[in-house]
Amino acid sequence: VSSVTSQVLIGTPTMANDNDLTDEYVLSTQLLSDGEPARCATIHSGKKNLELLSGSQGGIISKFILPDSNDSQKQGSDGISSAGGLEIQPGGANTRHPHQITAILSSSSLNNLPTESSIYVTGCKDGKIRIMDGNTNELKEVLEGHSNAVTSLSWILPQNESAKPWLVSGSWDGTAKIWDIFQNNNSSTCIGTLAGHENTVSVAGLPAESESIRKVVTVSAGIAEGNSIRGHTVRIWTLSDNTNGNNEVASKIVAQVSNDHSGPMRDVCYDAETHCIYTCSNDGTVKIRSAEDGKCIETLVYPGYDQPMLLSVCVVGNGVTKAVVVGTEDGNVAIFSIGQQNQGDAQVIGHPGCVWNVIPLDSSGDFVSSCHDGNIRIFTRRASLAASPEVLKAFN
Repeated sequence: VSSVTSQVLIGTPTMANDNDLTDEYVLSTQLLSDGEPARCATIHSGKKNLELLSGSQGGIISKFILPDSNDSQKQGSDGISSAGGLEIQPGGANTRHPHQITAILSSSSLNNLPTESSIYVTGCKDGKIRIMDGNTNELKEVLEGHSNAVTSLSWILPQNESAKPWLVSGSWDGTAKIWDIFQNNNSSTCIGTLAGHENTVSVAGLPAESESIRKVVTVSAGIAEGNSIRGHTVRIWTLSDNTNGNNEVASKIVAQVSNDHSGPMRDVCYDAETHCIYTCSNDGTVKIRSAEDGKCIETLVYPGYDQPMLLSVCVVGNGVTKAVVVGTEDGNVAIFSIGQQNQGDAQVIGHPGCVWNVIPLDSSGDFVSSCHDGNIRIFTRRASLAASPEVLKAFN
């Protein structure tokens, strides 16, 4: 694994005073949802407690209640989590999706959103986006417009906190769409389509450039050319308020980079602390990129001789605990430390099946994996939150 350059490293480490931290991640909790392969997850602030919402290949939303941030992940010797319980289809039978849920996103990360406006959003293989009430879990609205599976969701934030965030969706149809879903009339509108991508599109919101210009990054999977895949491209877009009187935003590509991975890009995320874009690919690498022009700053290589397809990427922790986490098609999670100059090889944690999705649990550095065996797993470096020896032995 190449060491990360000084452009990416955090300046002065600001790690919490936590003598409980171990050198490597261990399993904290294992949560079985509806038994179907777990495809995605999001962290949601419920009425009283923190919740973990997951979407399955069977089209079902599951809700795990995490009562206490200090010990909610702890799992007993019987393998049962001390989390506050599991609800299958918490919004009722009519929230069952007709196909697999391939993306889920909570509004809890939006600081200026009132509790009564709490929502979460799902992307489905049927090409539709569903908006769920974050308090009752009931279906509020169905957004149509994509012609194929919706596999990526993110928020595009304004510079002015009084303005409303936009939703961006990426699809197998080769487009990303911008949605205004926080209108006063409770009727969501597609306000822009970013077309011209090479097959599947993944998306991530970037910091706004000004009060009238927002930004987003999209990445594409590429097009088959003989025995290779080419054309996979990172694009950075500006989105401006339109002055023509219509509701659509004016979009413009301000930077793009093509073919610097040797395989399709499968996911993208943005990290505010490093101000970098992170892309993962079927070629077994993560590229850390400038958020200004998309150019690669450093490449992280999956350890070993056979590089698996990397399906999902996220950034966790802060200061010296900051790390990049990826989920792989062959059933592993890899953790690359980027908070230290000499980080060494990535830690690899095996899973019983394909790891479709990885997300941060909170600012502590803990993370969540969604696995094909139907389990959601939480991993931690805090020794007090590690699973019991019996559970760890069974998992390992």
